[in-house]
Amino acid sequence: MAIRLSPTELLAVLQPWADVAQPIHRRLAQLAEAEPGQEVLWVGCGSGRSVLWWAERFGTRVEGVDPDQQAIEAAEKTARAVGLQKIATFQTADPRDLPHEDKVFDVVITNLLALHGSDGAEVMKEAGRVARPMSTVMALVPTWLSTPDPEDARQLKELGLEPHLLVEWKSFFRGGEVVELSVEEAAQDGGWISHGGLGLVVRGWRAARWKGVRAVLSPEFRTLRSLAEKRVLGLSIIKGTRWPHT
Repeated sequence: MAIRLSPTELLAVLQPWADVAQPIHRRLAQLAEAEPGQEVLWVGCGSGRSVLWWAERFGTRVEGVDPDQQAIEAAEKTARAVGLQKIATFQTADPRDLPHEDKVFDVVITNLLALHGSDGAEVMKEAGRVARPMSTVMALVPTWLSTPDPEDARQLKELGLEPHLLVEWKSFFRGGEVVELSVEEAAQDGGWISHGGLGLVVRGWRAARWKGVRAVLSPEFRTLRSLAEKRVLGLSIIKGTRWPHT
């Protein structure tokens, strides 16, 4: 069995800021037509860097939720340190049962890489529930690009990842009354995972020191890297519009 990283630690390995996460965030902002005055919800925010980037760049109110209380506490501390606590807020919450009223956000973004063990259909149903009619709902999702081998799927689940085929992800969006779906690759050619073994070890060390190094050297991580390089597993952005009639 793989050494299990926390969702926040795994996110730090798979989405280091400079070479993976920041370019993805720029694209998400373009797709959302981000601008001041929007109310934004980020589901699966981890230690909050995504929320803080969005709030600082666009001067808009952004709320981050995550089931990891320690990650949320770290995010709140960072927000205070950089003076963004008035527009970047955080709370611990189950993504399958968000603590918000219906139809309150202009943009809802969900990072499924940060949500170990959460049912994708339930998460996207909740994302749709809290989004205003005709608002933007997006998700960053691990995606099978072809029918997976059962053993590969098992090993990824050991890491806390549960990819789906795009047709399945789209059905989850529609279950949340999110339509007009579009899909694009978040990172070309498996670039969201280091192609060099040394690079992956460095990511592991930065995320969780020796625990992270041991994890990224595990057979399960080797499978993850191989699947990404062979274009069996991808990272996709799915965007849709909240249907106005329910």
